Amino acid sequence: MKYLRVLFVEDNPLDVELLIRHIKKGDFEIEYDIATSLEEVSDLTDEYRYDICICDYNLPGFSGIDAVKQIDKMDKDIPVILVSGTIPDEQAIDALLSGAKDYVLKDNLGRLLPAMNRELDALEQRREKRKNDKLLNAIFDGPVGVRVSDQDQIIVKVNKAYCEIVGYTEEELLGQSLSLITPVENKQEAEDAYKSLIGGEDSTLAQVKEVKSDGSFVDILVNYSVEKTSDEVLVISTIQDVSDLLMNKSFLEQTSKSAGVGGWEYHIETDVVKMSPKIFEIFEMDDRTDKNAEQLISIYHEDDRDIIREALVDCITNKVPKSLPLRINGLKGTKKYVRLTFDPFVVNDVTVKLYGSLKDVTEEKILESEIEQREQRYRFLFDNNPNPLIIVDDSGSEAITDVNFAATELYGYTKEEFVSMTTYDLRPSEDHEMFQNIVSSLGKKEKEGVKSTRTKHLKKSGELIIVDVHWKRISLGGVRNRLILLIDITEKAMFEQELIKTNTLLKTLIDSAPIGVVTVSTEGIVEKVWNAQAENIFGWTNEEADGNFLPYALREKKAEAQNYLRKVAESGKTELITIERETKKGDEIVLREYLTPILGKDGEVEKIMLLIEDITSTIKVERALVDSEQKYRNLVEASHDLVWRIDVDKNFNFINNASSTILGYAPAELIGNSFINYVNPSKAEELTKVHEKVLEGQVFESFPIEMVTVKGEVRHLTGTAYPILDDNGKIVGCSGTATDITYLKNYQSQLEESLAEKEILIKEIHHRVKNNLAVISGLFALQAMYVKKEDAETLTILQESQSRIKSIAAIHEKLYQNHVFSSIEIKSYLTDVVSEIAETYERGDRHIEIEVLGDEVSLNVNQAVPFGILANELIVNAYKYAFDGKDDGKIEIILNAVGEELIFCVTDNGIGLAEDFDINELNSLGMTLIKTLSEQLNATFDWDTKKGEGVNFKVSFVPDKLIKSTWLKKMPEN
Repeated sequence: MKYLRVLFVEDNPLDVELLIRHIKKGDFEIEYDIATSLEEVSDLTDEYRYDICICDYNLPGFSGIDAVKQIDKMDKDIPVILVSGTIPDEQAIDALLSGAKDYVLKDNLGRLLPAMNRELDALEQRREKRKNDKLLNAIFDGPVGVRVSDQDQIIVKVNKAYCEIVGYTEEELLGQSLSLITPVENKQEAEDAYKSLIGGEDSTLAQVKEVKSDGSFVDILVNYSVEKTSDEVLVISTIQDVSDLLMNKSFLEQTSKSAGVGGWEYHIETDVVKMSPKIFEIFEMDDRTDKNAEQLISIYHEDDRDIIREALVDCITNKVPKSLPLRINGLKGTKKYVRLTFDPFVVNDVTVKLYGSLKDVTEEKILESEIEQREQRYRFLFDNNPNPLIIVDDSGSEAITDVNFAATELYGYTKEEFVSMTTYDLRPSEDHEMFQNIVSSLGKKEKEGVKSTRTKHLKKSGELIIVDVHWKRISLGGVRNRLILLIDITEKAMFEQELIKTNTLLKTLIDSAPIGVVTVSTEGIVEKVWNAQAENIFGWTNEEADGNFLPYALREKKAEAQNYLRKVAESGKTELITIERETKKGDEIVLREYLTPILGKDGEVEKIMLLIEDITSTIKVERALVDSEQKYRNLVEASHDLVWRIDVDKNFNFINNASSTILGYAPAELIGNSFINYVNPSKAEELTKVHEKVLEGQVFESFPIEMVTVKGEVRHLTGTAYPILDDNGKIVGCSGTATDITYLKNYQSQLEESLAEKEILIKEIHHRVKNNLAVISGLFALQAMYVKKEDAETLTILQESQSRIKSIAAIHEKLYQNHVFSSIEIKSYLTDVVSEIAETYERGDRHIEIEVLGDEVSLNVNQAVPFGILANELIVNAYKYAFDGKDDGKIEIILNAVGEELIFCVTDNGIGLAEDFDINELNSLGMTLIKTLSEQLNATFDWDTKKGEGVNFKVSFVPDKLIKSTWLKKMPEN
């Protein structure tokens, strides 16, 4: 049930009751009043808000047209529907032109409810639009800055207040990135915050700095709100300049700087209004003391005072900025027009004060009056123009603000319907995005002159029409608009588009065809069509071929080509031929040509279309396949290895002649039989599993096979196996090869037996050498027992000799313990040598710690023996001489592989070498051995020392490589 308030202008109560019953059938709950005179019409419409007026045409003392004009004059926006017994056509048209929305005859009340529903819907849309427009204008025209930007941070709309905050004009800001007004040091942070804002849903309040046009900074309070639609994301920012508040400056001081504008500040709690001198001047007040709100409201026109009071309450309660056009009676008698603005100052969500401005706009009002007179002249020319004309808001909303009679005739909308629409409503929905791009670009184009385009529009009936649109920017009342002239060219455009579509489709099909397409006259002259594939096949371009005889049929081929063309022209039937021709480069090619006749208007063959396919490569491939198959079969049959194919049931379906040589079976004896019958029974299960895995898709590059010959001998083979796929990718068997390695298996067994014997012999040799060296070492030990203790030199010589022999014996011990007799692992060897040396030279009055570090490296026997003696000498020398006079010490033996080089170091923390130490001047056996063995290893021998901090001896050499021996001499450091 819908509520409805109706004004009946009717002198017959019975007719009113009839109409009420009929209206209630539309599911309306109505409240109504009845007017029987124009005075009652005025009084009632002035007192109540009606949704619709049902008016009789013939009334005592006045007509329905008079009532329509009376309601229209009062500007109440009440749709009027005339209901009468009879209305002449001319009078009905006059009524509609006067503002009536429709007329219904009383004997046909079935039209009343549809007419009422239509007009009530239109009324609701107009009321909603007015409400939204008032709210939007109140916000957008207010003192609070408003900026709209898209998801790419491009500014798409700003209001005057925001322009004033940052010092740019609207034209300078639109289309610019937000980086224009963002401080350089804050740009990255601002971009991250903007992306985060778009990704969220809630509004955000922030205080930031922005850069003004003069390069200075302004502190602003910004409330961000994200609006998302299916095709765009907009960020709506309401902005307050809080620079002055942050700097503790009075708003009154700032507004007084603006010529003609006064500033004021209202403290709500104390009811005190502080004003700048300019406001006192506007009010014509000599008393410059602070006033309360009611004192100032009393200066305004009596009709405006309640408006101010309501606005103040709304601003304080809902925190909504206001901008009001008002009238004042100056204290000295001057009547003025002013604009009053005020904004809330909110602390902890409570409005504590208001601040705003007051501007004298009297001169602007006078100018508006002059503009109104000019508009009346314009209105006559506009309304009576025979071409459809539309005026559109050019600020970005695309709202239709006015249309002439010709536009209503073309589209079928009333003028009232038009002004509730935008230009988007005239376009199909699929064109909205494209039109949005056009609208967005209008601000960047040249403003002067007439622009034109062609587009699609929709009539009210849903009929699609094509129009030429011509527009020019104009200014009406200071508001930017576009005057649009429309010309319906639907029939012409549809014919042109159909022709273009057909030609484009045909050209696309020809150009993109995978075969050559050529059209020629019946005499063989190329006529325009020579597509890209024809160029690819023959090498001649369209320009080279057009107007000439078929270029690929020159010389002796010309007559043959003419005969084919003549045959098609005479028979009127398509011919398929395969011919050999030449390209522009002289290459021979094979073609398959379809010669199709094209008939003219008279039914005779006018042209011939050639569809040309180059089948040269196909012919070559067919020939190559035949040759390849024969070569492959010859190679397979000549192979000494088995080549076979086995089906899913394990049966041979092919095997080459190598089966006769390897197994003693001819191919014919094996084909059709299972391969399991010819393998070693002990390997049958294993080979069966291989066959099953191949059928599952696995590939075997190498696997062992044992097969039994016709004589019962076992043959060892190494095989490969691959799955065989049919055309559908299904595995239908396996194929592979097998190489006879029986002789290799036998030879391997012989080698293994021989190597085992040699290994035993070599171990025995090294064991006996080690034992002999141990005997020699024991002899030295026995000999030392018979040397007197006073003969320390002799004892030392025997100990050193014994140590050297042990170092050699340890190498042979390692060799016979290893499985490899050509080399030994040096690090483990050094660990054993160190143990022997520590045991030999251990003394009870001191403690020497020794540690083997580094990499495990193997040396061959030729290098291991000299290296062992060299290492023994360096370690023994460290034990004997490095710690004289010290109770403890440490020796580090380090072995590192660096690239191809082996570095051996013996380091101690003993007393160090003497400052005049020179290895070349020493004649001891130990140093002589070190030099000699270094040369034998092609090694570099080096040392460094600091007195009291020990010595580091370093031997560097490349194992198994002959390099030049280099001796380096380094003097001790200070």
